[in-house]
Amino acid sequence: MLLRSVGQRARALRVARQLTLDELSALSGVSRRTITLLEAGEANASLATLDKLARALGTDFGSLVVDRPPLPFVPELSGEVVPVWQDELGSSARLLVSYPLATTTELWQWELAGGARYQAEADPPGSEELILVTGGELVVEVGEDRLGLRPGGYLRLPSDRAYAYANPGHQPARFVRVVTTGLSPRSAQAVPGSGSRGSSA
Repeated sequence: MLLRSVGQRARALRVARQLTLDELSALSGVSRRTITLLEAGEANASLATLDKLARALGTDFGSLVVDRPPLPFVPELSGEVVPVWQDELGSSARLLVSYPLATTTELWQWELAGGARYQAEADPPGSEELILVTGGELVVEVGEDRLGLRPGGYLRLPSDRAYAYANPGHQPARFVRVVTTGLSPRSAQAVPGSGSRGSSA
């Protein structure tokens, strides 16, 4: 269901901007075949791929993947949000809130299964995230550094470099991320004042 709605939004944006599949492929660095499959609701695209497409389409990651922003003063349940990312071990990532202002701010809820690892690409310059672990054990890998966090532990992570999340334990690692991204040069030129998001996480 999520893939189908994301594909429909991507196609609508591409058509509105009068871009051919080849033009969008050249702008985003995503293959024409992947874009075609995504628009048909058949591609299980990575977060990095969706982000590249969002920026090339002049929008932000959250606007591409989230059906609607949460309403003010209306409590919502995170468990009812469809995961944006999952793996075969049972890990999941839910984008709860995204605010596309001068920069984009996103609220994520993650669950990383025991033994799982997620590799993220670098975000645009100036991007940062705050991580708060609520359960289990999480290791944040940045270069040669391995930064361990247990429940209640939190970390400010400049995310304009490659990094990874890993769960060395047997129990799920649960954590919350607040991501604030800087503007990529392409987004800043194409859509003044719009946010961008370059992470694959």
